Amino acid sequence: MRTTRIRRGTTRPGSIAASPHGGASHSRGALALGALLASAALTACAGGVGDAADDGASGGGYAWGADQAAIDEAIADLEPVELVFQASATSPNSAIAESNIAYAEAIEEKSGGKISVEILYGHPIAGYAEIYDALADGRVDVSYTNPAYNPDLFPAFDDLVSLTSNLPESPMAGELVAVATLTEMAWNNENIRADFEAEGLYPLVPVNPPGAYFSLCNTPGSTLADWQGRQVRVGSATHDKLVSAMGGTPVSLEYVETYEALQRATIDCTMIVMSAALEQGYMEVAPNLTYTGAGAIPRVFGSMLAGQKVANLPLAYQQIVFDSWYDSHLLSLETIPTDNMRAVEEATAKGGKVEKLAPDAVAKVEENRQASLDEVQSGGLLGDDVQGTMDSTIEKWQSTVAELGYEDGGELTDMDAWFDPETFDSTPYVDRLYDDVISAHRPS
Repeated sequence: MRTTRIRRGTTRPGSIAASPHGGASHSRGALALGALLASAALTACAGGVGDAADDGASGGGYAWGADQAAIDEAIADLEPVELVFQASATSPNSAIAESNIAYAEAIEEKSGGKISVEILYGHPIAGYAEIYDALADGRVDVSYTNPAYNPDLFPAFDDLVSLTSNLPESPMAGELVAVATLTEMAWNNENIRADFEAEGLYPLVPVNPPGAYFSLCNTPGSTLADWQGRQVRVGSATHDKLVSAMGGTPVSLEYVETYEALQRATIDCTMIVMSAALEQGYMEVAPNLTYTGAGAIPRVFGSMLAGQKVANLPLAYQQIVFDSWYDSHLLSLETIPTDNMRAVEEATAKGGKVEKLAPDAVAKVEENRQASLDEVQSGGLLGDDVQGTMDSTIEKWQSTVAELGYEDGGELTDMDAWFDPETFDSTPYVDRLYDDVISAHRPS
């Protein structure tokens, strides 16, 4: 029987069957055990078996890809638990909520109802400034977070965000390459994992699948002259630098407050991923969409993190909580190109102009990309050869995506002629992403 409970919503979307987006630092002392177990879970990245179950308290786990019978056997003697999950969606009725609900349902199905999940929307217990403390003290067990909002706590993560202009920009295949590249680089970087561990946090998904970023403005204009003096909402340090370089004024603002600011012309533009723009209805007040068509506008991405309660669960429960994100990955990756197509349709329907940034503006994006790369390289948090690592990872996933048969049939503006959301299937891609990267980092 389903035990998923939803707060701050009205109607839960239909069931989705399971398949094989500056807080203060908190005390480390009270988190010793949680941090220790999180560290043990993270040691799986080395390819060996972690020591999370050395004291016998965590019990045995199960292998990645095991059938339900093996999972049932691993959890047969475990007591029921309840988890509080702060979703990335602001409402259960949004398209984003489908992937959140799929995650919660997969946990309950794999656990045979022994793990019940309460889904909360709109971060009602702890907002972005307080969420890390809430995860640590047990008010929240799993939550969508935005580490890029706290570069002081997560400097290596912030460095990865600042490199996203290096990623390919194309409306479907390029999105798959970008997500895989960021996922692999995040999991394989010890400093990113260590920054989470230092806060007593357990990364379930260090890179919540991020779509490309575009600019939405309440007036048209794609040249540097158009950008002079624009007030632009930004969500990361690299966006701050880019907007300043383009002659605009960066404004730090929670994205849930952006609609009203655009409506009142308190700000002129926002740089935003299309899923959030569609969910918040930004095209109603800022229908003019610009994109580079070359080097990407930097994208910001969140992480799905767990706190000390999950880190203290028996090993098989930890694995269920970790593995169940597969279902959310499927829906997220299918939604990204669909949202890109829908954004063009919506902007056009609202009377907006959809166009590429002018060459002089694209040149500023490229300057920003190179400056960010140089800064990250000198900092050393992402390794000695950041450019080489990113280039080789991109090349690897470009080859894999093409091998799997994913290919763009045109450009962003004509997606409705070549992309069909009904037939697009992310399963082969997500399977490869888990087999090649993610499964190696599951608790063990």
